[in-house]
Amino acid sequence: MTQFRKKPVVITAITFDQLVAHGIATGGNVVNGMPWSFTYAGHAITHENDDCYLIPTLEGTMKMGRDDMLITGVKGEIYPCKRDIFEATYDAAPTALPVVDPGPDSLEREIQAKASRAPRVTPADVKAEIVGETFTLLPSGRVTVCELTLKNGFTVRGESAVVFIENFDEGIGRKVARDNAEKEVWQLLGFRLREELARPVLTDADAAADLAGTPRPDNPTAEASDFLASVKACDLSSDAPCEACQ
Repeated sequence: MTQFRKKPVVITAITFDQLVAHGIATGGNVVNGMPWSFTYAGHAITHENDDCYLIPTLEGTMKMGRDDMLITGVKGEIYPCKRDIFEATYDAAPTALPVVDPGPDSLEREIQAKASRAPRVTPADVKAEIVGETFTLLPSGRVTVCELTLKNGFTVRGESAVVFIENFDEGIGRKVARDNAEKEVWQLLGFRLREELARPVLTDADAAADLAGTPRPDNPTAEASDFLASVKACDLSSDAPCEACQ
């Protein structure tokens, strides 16, 4: 024999008092403080007496008393249920917490808290590098292009697109396109930072060797920084001009 387990189902349920409040709030015909006829979840609710409402269900009209719960099923059907049976059958579903976008500032604070002391590109570096922006909506009406102009005149682009034009929103399109363009700036600044750090450091010994025209002790394969590396220093004791001064 094969066994089966009932699938978990999340339903909506309200009390008698909540149903009354709904009828009043939605403009039902109120008599002596009780709504007599109104709709709930698309179904017509009828007042029988102050302690009972008539509920249209898939199995016919049922009565809901003050101690009952009114359940809305997964297909939108409604039906009353005795409170003791309801409490034995259902538990309160956990409330979903809203998803909050922490934003770039929050992410940057987390990076700063965990990052090492090594140099890095920051959001401030990216913002400071940008001196201009333009947005273009392509003829299709689905693609937004953001072009950012950098300090040195170089430009980068970012795009955003929707599958269906009905989903297009100009503000969102520009924001996504701008974010994608800024990612290109991140890569360029990262390359520039790494390039700067990869350059050999000119030590005092290297500088002295350049002036003497001898190989650098710390960077023996590096070329001299100026023309003095290829000539001898001036011989001030001679009347004739030296090679560098000619």
